[in-house]
Amino acid sequence: MSFEQCKSVASLMRGFNKTWCIAGGWAIDLFIGKETRKHKDIEFAVFRKDQFYLKSYLIEWDFKKVINSELYTWGNEFLELPVHEIHAANKMNGDEIEILLNETKGDNWTFVTVK
Repeated sequence: MSFEQCKSVASLMRGFNKTWCIAGGWAIDLFIGKETRKHKDIEFAVFRKDQFYLKSYLIEWDFKKVINSELYTWGNEFLELPVHEIHAANKMNGDEIEILLNETKGDNWTFVTVK
Protein backbone atom coordinates (compact mmCIF):
# COMPACT_ATOMS: atom_id res chain seq x y z
CA MET A 1 0.00 0.00 0.00
CA SER A 2 1.21 3.46 -0.85
CA PHE A 3 0.89 6.70 1.03
CA GLU A 4 2.25 8.76 -1.87
CA GLN A 5 0.12 11.87 -1.15
CA CYS A 6 1.35 11.87 2.45
CA LYS A 7 4.95 11.35 1.35
CA SER A 8 4.58 14.25 -1.08
CA VAL A 9 3.37 16.59 1.67
CA ALA A 10 6.12 15.37 4.02
CA SER A 11 8.68 16.16 1.31
CA LEU A 12 7.13 19.59 0.70
CA MET A 13 7.16 20.41 4.42
CA ARG A 14 10.60 18.95 5.18
CA GLY A 15 12.20 22.39 5.71
CA PHE A 16 9.23 23.95 7.53
CA ASN A 17 10.59 24.29 11.06
CA LYS A 18 7.23 24.88 12.75
CA THR A 19 4.69 22.32 13.95
CA TRP A 20 2.53 20.74 11.24
CA CYS A 21 0.67 17.45 10.78
CA ILE A 22 -1.36 15.47 8.27
CA ALA A 23 -5.08 15.99 8.95
CA GLY A 24 -8.42 14.59 7.83
CA GLY A 25 -8.90 11.11 6.42
CA TRP A 26 -5.23 10.56 5.68
CA ALA A 27 -4.39 11.14 9.36
CA ILE A 28 -6.70 8.28 10.32
CA ASP A 29 -5.25 6.01 7.63
CA LEU A 30 -1.68 6.80 8.72
CA PHE A 31 -2.61 6.02 12.33
CA ILE A 32 -4.10 2.62 11.53
CA GLY A 33 -1.49 1.84 8.85
CA LYS A 34 -3.77 1.19 5.89
CA GLU A 35 -5.78 3.09 3.34
CA THR A 36 -9.46 2.79 4.26
CA ARG A 37 -10.85 4.62 1.21
CA LYS A 38 -9.81 6.55 -1.89
CA HIS A 39 -8.80 10.11 -1.05
CA LYS A 40 -9.45 12.89 -3.56
CA ASP A 41 -7.33 15.41 -1.65
CA ILE A 42 -5.01 15.82 1.28
CA GLU A 43 -5.14 18.22 4.20
CA PHE A 44 -2.49 19.20 6.66
CA ALA A 45 -2.65 21.47 9.66
CA VAL A 46 -0.45 24.24 11.01
CA PHE A 47 -0.85 26.46 14.01
CA ARG A 48 -2.72 29.67 13.22
CA LYS A 49 0.15 31.67 14.73
CA ASP A 50 2.45 30.26 12.00
CA GLN A 51 0.29 31.18 8.99
CA PHE A 52 2.60 33.95 7.73
CA TYR A 53 5.62 31.68 8.11
CA LEU A 54 3.80 29.05 6.04
CA LYS A 55 2.95 31.59 3.35
CA SER A 56 6.56 32.73 3.09
CA TYR A 57 7.77 29.10 3.13
CA LEU A 58 5.49 28.19 0.21
CA ILE A 59 6.45 31.26 -1.81
CA GLU A 60 5.68 29.53 -5.15
CA TRP A 61 2.04 28.93 -4.16
CA ASP A 62 -1.16 30.95 -4.62
CA PHE A 63 -3.39 31.02 -1.54
CA LYS A 64 -7.15 31.28 -1.11
CA LYS A 65 -8.99 31.56 2.19
CA VAL A 66 -12.33 29.83 2.64
CA ILE A 67 -15.23 31.89 3.97
CA ASN A 68 -18.71 30.34 4.07
CA SER A 69 -17.60 27.60 1.64
CA GLU A 70 -16.38 30.19 -0.93
CA LEU A 71 -12.76 30.76 -1.99
CA TYR A 72 -11.32 34.29 -1.75
CA THR A 73 -7.83 35.56 -2.41
CA TRP A 74 -5.78 35.66 0.77
CA GLY A 75 -3.86 38.92 0.85
CA ASN A 76 -1.53 39.78 3.70
CA GLU A 77 -4.09 39.91 6.48
CA PHE A 78 -3.81 37.67 9.53
CA LEU A 79 -6.61 35.12 9.31
CA GLU A 80 -8.68 35.03 12.48
CA LEU A 81 -11.51 32.68 13.44
CA PRO A 82 -13.90 31.69 12.02
CA VAL A 83 -11.58 31.32 8.99
CA HIS A 84 -9.75 28.03 9.48
CA GLU A 85 -9.26 26.65 5.97
CA ILE A 86 -6.84 27.68 3.22
CA HIS A 87 -6.44 26.22 -0.26
CA ALA A 88 -3.16 26.58 -2.11
CA ALA A 89 -2.04 25.86 -5.66
CA ASN A 90 1.56 25.55 -6.80
CA LYS A 91 2.21 28.14 -9.52
CA MET A 92 4.85 25.90 -11.12
CA ASN A 93 3.09 22.54 -11.43
CA GLY A 94 -0.56 23.02 -10.38
CA ASP A 95 -0.37 20.79 -7.30
CA GLU A 96 -3.11 21.62 -4.79
CA ILE A 97 -3.24 21.32 -1.02
CA GLU A 98 -5.67 22.19 1.74
CA ILE A 99 -4.33 23.67 4.96
CA LEU A 100 -6.23 23.84 8.24
CA LEU A 101 -5.35 26.52 10.78
CA ASN A 102 -5.32 25.20 14.33
CA GLU A 103 -5.56 27.12 17.58
CA THR A 104 -2.96 27.07 20.33
CA LYS A 105 -2.48 28.02 23.92
CA GLY A 106 1.24 28.53 24.31
CA ASP A 107 2.82 25.69 22.35
CA ASN A 108 -0.14 23.35 22.84
CA TRP A 109 -2.85 22.56 20.30
CA THR A 110 -6.36 23.42 21.46
CA PHE A 111 -9.70 22.39 20.05
CA VAL A 112 -12.09 25.27 19.41
CA THR A 113 -15.67 25.08 18.19
CA VAL A 114 -17.08 27.98 16.23
CA LYS A 115 -20.77 28.78 16.42
